[in-house]
Amino acid sequence: MISQMTHPAEESWDRVVTWLHRNVPVSAAHIGRPATKNEIAVVEALLNRELPADLLAWWRRSCGVTDFIKGRLIPGFAPFTADEAIEHREEMLDIAPCDDAAETAALAADPAGSACTFWLPVWLPLAHNGGGDYLFVDLRSGPLHGCVMQWEKYEAAVSEPSWPNTATMLAEIAHSLDHNTDITGYQPEALDDGTLDWV
Repeated sequence: MISQMTHPAEESWDRVVTWLHRNVPVSAAHIGRPATKNEIAVVEALLNRELPADLLAWWRRSCGVTDFIKGRLIPGFAPFTADEAIEHREEMLDIAPCDDAAETAALAADPAGSACTFWLPVWLPLAHNGGGDYLFVDLRSGPLHGCVMQWEKYEAAVSEPSWPNTATMLAEIAHSLDHNTDITGYQPEALDDGTLDWV
């Protein structure tokens, strides 16, 4: 079951940042700068489609982190900068592509959120766990366009979407930080060294 929390991405992200500065200043110091118009344009050109409004709203506030260990702002995952997203997209297209152009086109025409064992050109890496697993935004069409899915190193993208969109993901993170609630089996913990962990 995909949870639904409807709050603007900007509002949720501002709550996350406020919590980080108050509780884990070292992690807060590694929040990335906003993505530039040119960086966004490059990503959209590579994907040959516009990015979802909620993802753009987040990236215009902050894009990625400057340190993986100190920047795991999503349970178990650290968000990518725009440049890192491009780099890892190209890497995954080399590692796990579908080599048949017609099959790739057919898979890309499936509804967003559909399981797939190949990495598709219309997927944008969003975050990584340092061990070969990714969160990505599925930019295929359909009701779940823009959903956040997980690529597992050994099983590919076979699970249902983790979140229906970026805004819901950020809303759940903000709620979890503010109320110390569980997300996908993890709870936030402010460590003594000023960093955020999920346990």
